[in-house]
Amino acid sequence: MLVVLSEATLNQQQTTNERELNLITETARMLGLRVYALPPEPEQWADFEAVLAYVPVFEQPQTGIWVGYIPKPEHYAALYHAAATRNIWLINTPEQYQTAMEFDRFYPLLGELTPLSCVITELGQLAAAEDRLGWPIFVKGAIKSNKEQGWQACVATTSAELEHLSVQLLNQPAQARGRVILRRFVQLRTLESHYQAFPLGREYRVFVYQNQVLAYGFYWDAPSEEFALNVAELASVKNLAREAARRVGTPFIAVDIGQLINGEWIVIEVGDGQFSGLSQVQALELWSQLKAKLEVVAE
Repeated sequence: MLVVLSEATLNQQQTTNERELNLITETARMLGLRVYALPPEPEQWADFEAVLAYVPVFEQPQTGIWVGYIPKPEHYAALYHAAATRNIWLINTPEQYQTAMEFDRFYPLLGELTPLSCVITELGQLAAAEDRLGWPIFVKGAIKSNKEQGWQACVATTSAELEHLSVQLLNQPAQARGRVILRRFVQLRTLESHYQAFPLGREYRVFVYQNQVLAYGFYWDAPSEEFALNVAELASVKNLAREAARRVGTPFIAVDIGQLINGEWIVIEVGDGQFSGLSQVQALELWSQLKAKLEVVAE
């Protein structure tokens, strides 16, 4: 049986992320999974075992999934060990969680599958990175980018812009955890529509469990016939996602894949599947497949 520990709330005015958490949680309930509520904001949990006080101790080991917002590594580890006392084992270990979530941990494992990148922790490292990567440079934190703030918050074309964006990220621990990622800019095949001045690349999110593809969907929330994959393209995307998942070694993982203008496919990044947004992946398909795979393992 799959046990879901969910941070979903019932606020009347919900953000996009809150609505998605509710959708995932209700989908899990509809599929007959055991769902237990977690209070919001792990930073305020005085005792991680106390938040699970009403969760039963299972006789047989149960696979657990944390449905919520990206937690700090120490919070993930604390809930992992608290759940283990109830014989619930989160689907990814603390180390696997960090490997999938933090860019500088998974980047060396992906190798040639993803564009050249540099990791900096101080401004004195910028000049060497500029020489190595060339212009423009895509700038993001170890956890996520500031894509919601638009193109100029992520792409630097001069040393001054690069320093400004790097300082901004180093002051955002939730985004960067003390590390700024500088990436060689690559030309993706794009669609006609844009998001916050971002040309929408032909990008896909693929959820994988134990190297088996569960579900996939177009990354951007924009309708377009251009994102439909033909048979050969879908095979390429799935094969690349499986290879990335194999290299990273995190059981439940989301792999983001994009198509270059020359038609080749690259891995953009990966993430722990528990904390990765759905994009245009169908929640029912994803969770039905995950449940089925886990039930086969349990037999």
